[in-house]
Amino acid sequence: MTARWMLLLLAVAVAGGLAFGVTRYVVCRPAGPSLERLRDVSFLQRELNLTDVQRSQVEALHETLATRLDACSVRHCGARMRLGQALAGGTNGNARADAVLAEMCRAYEESERATLDHIRQLRVILNATQRRRFDAMISDCMCRSCRRHGGRCRTNCRGPGHSEDAEEAAESAD
Repeated sequence: MTARWMLLLLAVAVAGGLAFGVTRYVVCRPAGPSLERLRDVSFLQRELNLTDVQRSQVEALHETLATRLDACSVRHCGARMRLGQALAGGTNGNARADAVLAEMCRAYEESERATLDHIRQLRVILNATQRRRFDAMISDCMCRSCRRHGGRCRTNCRGPGHSEDAEEAAESAD
């Protein structure tokens, strides 16, 4: 009798876990391209119908971005290590910690600016149709990252890909 109850309890637990997993996959899966996909030149070539010339230009831009981001990451990580050392000191080194924090923020800001420069440079090599599609992909990707942190971009966003007149907004920007 106890074995039957245990088997029934196990079956209910497995069914509940399976239902949770399926529901989470269906509800939480990303609707558009992730940031990682936007870094994949093959994905961009497929999604934007890039020519061979455009593909080679995108590859060169990606390499330049990767070099810039690596340099920012190295500076950020070095500053973070120095921040840990400053905080580990007996006095918590407030002035030193503040200076190192400012250095970390500059490295982070530079990485964001490098990414924005990259997006702008990539847009230049795209035709109008490709640019509209790329803008929508970027907008979806950025809004999705905001939603993960409690943002309500889907209801407030008026960028390309979200507003009712997205094509008109994208065309007027070109």
